[in-house]
Parts: sequence; structure tokens; C-alpha cells
Amino acid sequence: MPKFPIVAAVIFMIGLAAPENIPENHCQEAGTGVLLTRSAFAHGYRHGYEAGYHEGNIDINMARPARTSFKQFKGLSQGYETSFGPKKSFSAGFELGLKAGYGDGYAGRVFRAVDEMRAVAGSLKEGPDKGDANNIYFDRGVSLGYKDGFAQGHSRGPSAATATSVDSVKCVYTGKASEAPGETSYCDGYRRGFVLGHTDGLVMGPGTGPLEASK
Repeated sequence: MPKFPIVAAVIFMIGLAAPENIPENHCQEAGTGVLLTRSAFAHGYRHGYEAGYHEGNIDINMARPARTSFKQFKGLSQGYETSFGPKKSFSAGFELGLKAGYGDGYAGRVFRAVDEMRAVAGSLKEGPDKGDANNIYFDRGVSLGYKDGFAQGHSRGPSAATATSVDSVKCVYTGKASEAPGETSYCDGYRRGFVLGHTDGLVMGPGTGPLEASK
């Protein structure tokens, strides 16, 4: 039987093992892919949560003190690619996902990001809305909704039983008149982001975990 030259075989095996050669597959993830495709913020959150959960698990299993600052994650790759959308939005989502994931991983809570993102992505259509061809308004809505939802959930704390539902979230668009075509898309994103943030806020109530006071 023909044999690969030794050097070629080694290169082939290294190529299989190299992490950077593993394709990004979050956008094909069942139930959440449509949300991650349309929102760079949500996609960044997904990357950040996964990375944070992993780091939190390592730290608690190694009996290390919990990290309290994002500076302590220096060098952690975000895994960003230009096809994901605006890097600024992706990075903002990554930082918030990192915070949520690290807290869950360090506290020994379940990895909840996928199930919760599936819940907020329910009934979301794959293509962009009319008037928002590049999902700019939708992504902005997810980002601002998350922050508002987190603030409300965080103030209630972990004693609250459940988060709100997407359909029950009120959205008041305050954009310019010229941006009116994007209002529907913005509010669709806002409601979904609000629920995701609200859930995180409930879980990460005041004094419940690391990175609490970090910015």
C-alpha cells in the first residue's frame, strides 16, 4: 500500500489537531443559529459565555480565587471573524457573555446559554426585516435590550422565580424619524435581548458571584 511521506503525514496530523482549523459552527447551531447570524452582539455573547464557563470551571477545580476583573482574562481569544458582523458589537456581547459564563462555571451552575438563547430565538425568521437589510437595527436592539433586561433582573435578584417572556416585553423606539423603517426590526431584537439579559440579571443578582463590580 502507498504510504504518505513522514513529513507530509506529520503536517496532516498537525492540521487536524490545530484548534484554529476547527470551523466556527455556532451559526449552524440548532435553535440559536438564526439569532447568532442576525446579531453580532448575540454571537459574541455566545462565544464569551462558552469561554467564561470554561475558565470558571478550571479556576474552581484548581481551587483558585475567583477572578474579579476583565483584565485577568487578558489574552483570551474572542474568536471573532469579519463575517460575524461589527466587531464592536461582537466584543460588547463577548464581554457580557464572559461575565455570565464565568460566574456560572465558577459557581458550578449548569451551562445554560444554549437553552436560553434557543428560548429567545423562538419564531425568529432567518432573513433580515424590511428596512434593515444588514440587521443593524436588530443587532442594536438585542444589545440595548440585554442591558435593560439585565438591569431589571439584577435589581430583583435570584429570589425571583422566572424571567419575563419575549411577547411581554414593551419596546419604545426613540430613534430618529428617518430610521422609522428599522423600528420593527429594532424592537424584535430588543425584546429578545431583554429576556436574555433579564435572565442573567436574575441569576447574577447583587453579591452572587465574581466580576460583580468589574467594568
